[in-house]
Amino acid sequence: MPKGTKIFERLPDHHLDILKFLDDQELSVFTMEQLSKLTAIPSPHINEILENLARKKMIDRLERGKYCRYGFRNEKVIGSFLTGDGCIAYWSALNHHLMTEQIPNVVFVQSPRYKPSKSIFNVRYKFVKVLNNKFFGIMQTGYGQNSFPVTDKEKTLLDCFGNPEYSSGYSELIRAFATTGLSADKLFEYGVKTNNLAVLKRIAFLSEIIGQHGYHNFRKMTTARLNKRYALLDPLGPDEGEFLSTWGLRLNITREQIIDIVQNRS
Repeated sequence: MPKGTKIFERLPDHHLDILKFLDDQELSVFTMEQLSKLTAIPSPHINEILENLARKKMIDRLERGKYCRYGFRNEKVIGSFLTGDGCIAYWSALNHHLMTEQIPNVVFVQSPRYKPSKSIFNVRYKFVKVLNNKFFGIMQTGYGQNSFPVTDKEKTLLDCFGNPEYSSGYSELIRAFATTGLSADKLFEYGVKTNNLAVLKRIAFLSEIIGQHGYHNFRKMTTARLNKRYALLDPLGPDEGEFLSTWGLRLNITREQIIDIVQNRS
């Protein structure tokens, strides 16, 4: 007899109907409200059914009102689902796009709503709230029940240059920029949309030092937006180094160090 058959035999018919419905709809993660709406079963009743299924380990409870199929452990699907409108971002997105070999020990999720960090199934999730005007550049990836939203390559790099504390380190960001095929036009468009001049200046300078092709217009358009304020090249680094008036940056990472980083010498 297959494992679990006796449990299924003891479940009421409507419980079996819910499990079949989840299979038919290919729902790996779901909310109580979602199932209530899709099945026309009133919320109090559907809640009782789901809690009973969770107790019998036929589904897993993620948090109040949110569930997944039993044993489903795709951390990116779960992470983006937990906020209702989140997407995989920052270091997790860098790793997904193969822009870094460093594997994060936290799943980073970006969302326009606040949610405290938490651990589920021994996986830590860090939720980063952003303003609505900074929540864009999102693509859907994966297939079927393993599909999830993630920031595209350009938005990922832009986000990490703005908040390197959520990335794999500034050296890795420089390497990612130097080795990944990116759209300079999209990077500039995203930088303007997020109103982040400091990031535009960092990218313009790095494209010049590294010798990235196709960034002439990017640098030209960034120059037209410069102000008298100086920003640190590495915002998490020390407040020291050469003041570069050309880009309004303080180089707390030297040109020589940047070349060494790109050439994997440091």
